[in-house]
Amino acid sequence: MPKKELRLFNRYTKDSGVELKFRKKYFSGRLTNYSLDGASAVFDRIIPVGKGDIVELSAEDPGIKISGEVVWSMIERSSLKIGVKNVMRVKGFSKDFRFSDTLIGLQRGRKTGVLTFEAQGTIKKIFIVDGDIVYADSNSDSDRLGNILLREGVISSEQFDQSVTEQNRTGQKQGMILVRLGYIDPTWVITAEKYRVEEIIRSIFLMEEGVFSLEERPLSPEEVIPLKLSAASLIYYGVKGIKNPARINEEVPSLDSIPHFSDDPLSLFQDLRLDLTGQRVISLIDGRTSIREILSNSSLDKFETLKTIYALINTRFIELRDDSGDFDVPQNVIEEIIEEKAEPDQRKVMEKAFSEIIEDTHRRYKGLGCYEILGVNGNASVAEIKTAYYKAAKKFHPDMHFYLSDRSLKGKLSDIFSYVYEAYKTLSDPAKRKEYDGGSGVRSGRIAGAGEKARSAFEEGTRYFNNGDFQEAERLFGQASYYSGAAEHHYYYGLSLARQNKFKSAANALEKAHSLDPSNAEYISELGFVYLGLGLPKRARGLFEKALKIAPDNARALEGMKLG
Repeated sequence: MPKKELRLFNRYTKDSGVELKFRKKYFSGRLTNYSLDGASAVFDRIIPVGKGDIVELSAEDPGIKISGEVVWSMIERSSLKIGVKNVMRVKGFSKDFRFSDTLIGLQRGRKTGVLTFEAQGTIKKIFIVDGDIVYADSNSDSDRLGNILLREGVISSEQFDQSVTEQNRTGQKQGMILVRLGYIDPTWVITAEKYRVEEIIRSIFLMEEGVFSLEERPLSPEEVIPLKLSAASLIYYGVKGIKNPARINEEVPSLDSIPHFSDDPLSLFQDLRLDLTGQRVISLIDGRTSIREILSNSSLDKFETLKTIYALINTRFIELRDDSGDFDVPQNVIEEIIEEKAEPDQRKVMEKAFSEIIEDTHRRYKGLGCYEILGVNGNASVAEIKTAYYKAAKKFHPDMHFYLSDRSLKGKLSDIFSYVYEAYKTLSDPAKRKEYDGGSGVRSGRIAGAGEKARSAFEEGTRYFNNGDFQEAERLFGQASYYSGAAEHHYYYGLSLARQNKFKSAANALEKAHSLDPSNAEYISELGFVYLGLGLPKRARGLFEKALKIAPDNARALEGMKLG
């Protein structure tokens, strides 16, 4: 069996027909599961496809077409199972992918770009930087700021009409015009714009039919209005905006399922501002009571209660299981989660103090042991370790602090968070803890955070690359790019793929490196050579010319001009 994948996007189970194209030949099989970053399929005969091959997978239900690399293959008796990693643009049909799963995947993958939804001529765009939602826009009249303010009773019909006339005459944004005409207070513009953006994003949850795609690229200054919105809260209230009971009943699994709080800190500790219904529903979740029983016990409206449970599932704050179990998450942790969150003005005051804590902890964390990073002594019980783990995980959860203005702090938080998790895994496992306490395990070697893992994998990958072992270098550079997301790591990952003639995958990696460091002529030149390998000489030449404008003496670009 292949090793468990490091998944960003949710994987959906599906049993339907699928067609595989490989070297101009077609093979029919069955789709087993799929996501935005790949799919798995099974074929009832052995076909000449193996790890590293570039293939295409397509299916009608769900409507997917994946072009990518086979990342694992397995023969069982007379059948072949494969997993394919998508190297094309992230895209799909709304009916096949939960919008919430897409947002969470982009957030955890720290993607940057524009997510576009289109349905019946309506186009809505979400602008994302490093996984954070910073802005949204729409071509629908109902999503214009003036229309929203009119619906909310902030401005009158006459004021709205006057602002539209001025907008058509001057081309200025409607918010600026409303301020200039004295219809809204200047200090309220950002608040109004934030409300508009939230309304646009929440309305996407109501789009049952449509298509979406992600264009990964750096955003221009005009596309970034740093509103810094909480993805978890947008998902929660977006789902709660669904008015159709049939849709909720269809999408919620069996009412006999039992809700549990997620034991994954990435899901549990998000910036989720619950309403009163949400707080009441959470108080009924104990890991033993089914959805049916919660609906029966709750004094709230049954549809609102069911919708709230479904909204919490979409945020991944809770998950469903078929049976009851121990109440894994300490009660005091849950109580802290549903407490009132700090308001934006308070956050500004908190930011400077917490930034100093992050910087100080990041400087010291590699030298701290498992007990020290969790803040417990060597005699701590498993229960005490678990409580300390949740406390530390909440404190250093990257998405809890999306409001930080210094973007470098998010990477440092990820390093600390990873270290906290590894410490917990060590001390919560009796065998690992015994080995650690004996001094032969993690204490002497330290726990590797994400940044350290990336550096270690990159250094080892460089040795293999220099020795000509490009397959092993590919594996290690791939790990480095996953853990760090650094342009250099994506670049070398692309080089190792190109050396094995895996040009499509190499192009994807080098495009990523180029998007992160657009002025690096070396990255652009190597991307040009990959496009030569793909049989696209015009595109390659354009890249060589672009590289030479940046660095006229770049040897690789000059070499490429001769070949192209």
